[in-house]
Amino acid sequence: MVTLKFSHDLALVWLLNEIKQNLSSRDFRLGFYYSPRIDRYLDEEDEANLIEFIRLTSFRFLTLKITSDKKHSPLQYSRLTHAFLFHIGFNLDIALVPQRLLEEIARRGRITRMRRSRPDEIDPPRRIYNEDLVQHYLLAVSTDNPVIEFLSYYHVLEHFYEAVFNDDLLETIKDKITDPGFSYKRKKDIGQLVSTIKRSLQIRSETITFSESEALRLCLQKYVVLPDLISKLEEYDETLLDYYRSTKVEFSGGTEVDIENTEEETVFKSLTKRIYSTRNALVHSKDGDKSKYTPFKDDRILVKEVPLMRFISEMVILQESVVQ
Repeated sequence: MVTLKFSHDLALVWLLNEIKQNLSSRDFRLGFYYSPRIDRYLDEEDEANLIEFIRLTSFRFLTLKITSDKKHSPLQYSRLTHAFLFHIGFNLDIALVPQRLLEEIARRGRITRMRRSRPDEIDPPRRIYNEDLVQHYLLAVSTDNPVIEFLSYYHVLEHFYEAVFNDDLLETIKDKITDPGFSYKRKKDIGQLVSTIKRSLQIRSETITFSESEALRLCLQKYVVLPDLISKLEEYDETLLDYYRSTKVEFSGGTEVDIENTEEETVFKSLTKRIYSTRNALVHSKDGDKSKYTPFKDDRILVKEVPLMRFISEMVILQESVVQ
C-alpha cells in the first residue's frame, strides 16, 4: 500500500529534530503563516495537538509511506518509491523529488541571510548587465534542482570561452613574434610558432576548436578575485573551504582545491579541474562511464559545488556590467 500525505507525524518530528541538531535557525525557515483552518481547528478541538498545529501553520512537506504485508529490503522499498514517483510524473505531469539532505532545503536561507531580504531595502540598479548572462543566472536562481543550478552558472563562464581563449592566443603569438630572438627568416622560429598554435587548437571533424578546460582556466584567472571568493564562501558556510580542500567530488573525480593557497596559479589549475570534471559528469551520462552523475543520489554531493559556481558567476556578471 502506498500513502502520500502532508507532513506525516514521524517525518515532521524527525525534520524538526534535525533542524535543531544540525542547522542554524537562520539557515532554515519553516515558513509559519496564518490560515483560517487554524481558527477552525482551535475551535473544534478541546485539546490542541502540537504536531497538528505545526502542520497547519507551516509550509507543508509531502511524505511518502509504503507498507507491505511481506518483508522487503531497504533497496526494494527504494525501488517501489521510484516506481511510484515515475507513475505520478507519467500520469499527472507532476515531479515529486525526494529530498535526502537538509542542505538541499536550507541553502536558500543561507543566501537570504547574506543578501537583503526586503524589497524596500534594495536601491535602484546603477549598472547595466549582459542580458544573456542574466538569463542563465535567473534560471539557476529560479530552480531547486542542483544540476540546473550548476550548469546555468557554468554557462555564465562558458559565454566568454572563445573570446578569452582567442585573446590569450593572440597575446602569446604577439609575444613570440616581437621577441628580439625571433626572426621570420628562420624556419626554426616559424616552426616553433606553428607548434605553439597547434598545441592551443584542436582539429575535430575538419573543424578547428579550442580546449574548453583551458578556456575555463583563463576565465577564472580573468574574473575571479580569490580573497573575495574566500570571503563569500566563509559567509555562506564556514565549513566549505575545508571541504573543498580535503574532499574530491565523488561522482566526477573532481580534484581537491585549496582556495586559500597563496600560489594563485595552483589554485586556478585545481579549481579548473574540479569544475570541469563535475560539468562533464553532469553533461555526459554514458552507460559504463566511471565519472557519471546519478540523479538524486548524487545531489548530496552536488549541492556542495553550487555555492562555488554561484559566487564565481556573480563575479563574472558584475565585472562585465557597465555603470550607467
